Amino acid sequence: MSQKEPEVTEPRQAGPSQPIRNPYILNFCKVLVERKSEKVEGEALKKLLNDMYRLFECMLGQNMIAALPEDLRKEYLTATEDLSKLTYEKIGEVFDRNVPDYERIMKDTMKQFAEIFLRNRHFRPEDYPVPMEAYSVQEPV
Repeated sequence: MSQKEPEVTEPRQAGPSQPIRNPYILNFCKVLVERKSEKVEGEALKKLLNDMYRLFECMLGQNMIAALPEDLRKEYLTATEDLSKLTYEKIGEVFDRNVPDYERIMKDTMKQFAEIFLRNRHFRPEDYPVPMEAYSVQEPV
């Protein structure tokens, strides 16, 4: 990997159009690319990291939702149909109270993601267990 690392946007520095990225997850993706000895630089690296980050976020979200009790999962999924009424506070309340082992879910998701990434010769979003609709919106790293 080149000496020039892609910049990580800190939450307090993110502009209104920039997504906030978790630096730990972004670093996890970078380490996977290095471990796999991918020879990717510049814009191609930014795109690869962006794609990996978004897929990881989708997988983590699916695993967190799957960890909810069934009745609460149905209620939460119904609430997500109108995102204008869903706030970060409401999301936090649902998951903070009802998923006490979120750290295990995060670790398991990291293992699952790494296994898929390292197993495949080329990075292909369709190899990951997330619906393509969740992956279709492009956001810069």
